[in-house]
Amino acid sequence: MHILSIVSGVLALVLAVFWAGVGISGLSGRLERNRWFGVRSEETMRSAEAFALGNKVAAPGFLAAALVLLIGGVLAFGGDLGFLFGFGGVIAAFVIAAVAAGVGVRVAATVPEPEEESGGCSADCCSSGTDEQHADDPAADCGTASCGSCALQGMCTTEHAAEPTQPADAAH
Repeated sequence: MHILSIVSGVLALVLAVFWAGVGISGLSGRLERNRWFGVRSEETMRSAEAFALGNKVAAPGFLAAALVLLIGGVLAFGGDLGFLFGFGGVIAAFVIAAVAAGVGVRVAATVPEPEEESGGCSADCCSSGTDEQHADDPAADCGTASCGSCALQGMCTTEHAAEPTQPADAAH
């Protein structure tokens, strides 16, 4: 048996196990939002609901890719030209998985954006004062009784806090 046949067969079988695991996890809803496995795009990563839905829709395609890989991997051990089945299965499976992921992304895009939680802060970044007081300088309350959302957004850095407050039209 040719070494390329063995390599392509093993590669196809390992990828079959991987795609089967991702497909089963996505279909059953056990695949939690992460940065390594499943359909990961801007649309799916914006909420746990979008991630779960996108991966659930893509899961049958992932399982089909796993099946193609399994068949290609087994046929790769069939002789000197078996590597064509192994590598052909890998290529076909990646095409199937890419199409399935694309469908998952499109479905995840239909999930509404999650509402931002303010954590008790007002909608204008800083909780002390009025909107008019923060119109010119949103970091005007740095160091005062604020919820800290400005500091979390980098508004209360040492450089910014040291700058004198200027009217918005005088800054240019």
